[in-house]
Amino acid sequence: MGITQLGYVGIGVRDLARWEAFATRIVGLELSARDPDGTLYLRLDDYHHRLVLHPSGEDDLLYVGWQVATPQALAELVARLRAAGVPVSPGSLEERAQRKVQGLVKFTAPSGFAFELFYGPLTKPGAPFVPSRPMTGFKAGPLGLGHLVVNVENRDAMERFLTEGLGLRLTDYGAGRLAFFHCNPRHHSIAIGELGPLATHKRLQHVMLEVQSLDDVGTAYDLCLQEGVRITRTLGRHVNDLMVSFYCETPSGFELEIGWGGVEVDDATWEVRSFDRGEVWGHQRLPAGTPPAALLTAAAPAERR
Repeated sequence: MGITQLGYVGIGVRDLARWEAFATRIVGLELSARDPDGTLYLRLDDYHHRLVLHPSGEDDLLYVGWQVATPQALAELVARLRAAGVPVSPGSLEERAQRKVQGLVKFTAPSGFAFELFYGPLTKPGAPFVPSRPMTGFKAGPLGLGHLVVNVENRDAMERFLTEGLGLRLTDYGAGRLAFFHCNPRHHSIAIGELGPLATHKRLQHVMLEVQSLDDVGTAYDLCLQEGVRITRTLGRHVNDLMVSFYCETPSGFELEIGWGGVEVDDATWEVRSFDRGEVWGHQRLPAGTPPAALLTAAAPAERR
């Protein structure tokens, strides 16, 4: 009866026009709504939105929305947080309207992360998700948005908060003191690591969106090459969640991972493990100055060069 999924993420951005073009032309998200101030709501399943882009300029994570099933589940989690000494405040009528939810509370997680719990999201069952470019679609629904990897000041403190405070389950540990957590069969909805000082590094390292087919990964990869979007990590497969994916740079500078084929967790049989490497193969990190055209040329058959 606790958290069921990663519901939505709010990001503060400087260049809404670049983001809209990136999200629709490259990623395939559907523009669901636009507020008078320019805020964009982006959709990838029957939810009204999963990503919210606010024109506030941070180019970083603003808030994370965790979904629960019922008002009772929300009340129980709020009581659990308050018993642990975490101040929790109700969302205002305006905030509930902005998030498109029936119930909302807010609190601050370690390292200053703005977390929210909600129930009753607005969905569009009569208006199926329509990708903004040809593709199969996204694997979301009851599994949620995808996952986040965030930069924290103290991994152990955040791990205790996520497991003891929010009731997330530890999935495994990765190289570089990464820790992965799940709330449903998706291998992880959030991963944490001490990736660098918060004063000089973004809170948000990357967002992962899982697509329905390997071809969707490949077409997104090709679009990045063709449209001049910087690929930061080449095609590869992770050793823990077995996701086949690549990473590209968003207009805000953090990474977007587009992947397929992630393993799902069965809590009845799952065993927590530690990994000393991140990849089965691939995911080569590319220098910041590597132009997409160079990869396109390298990938072309000899007769086309």
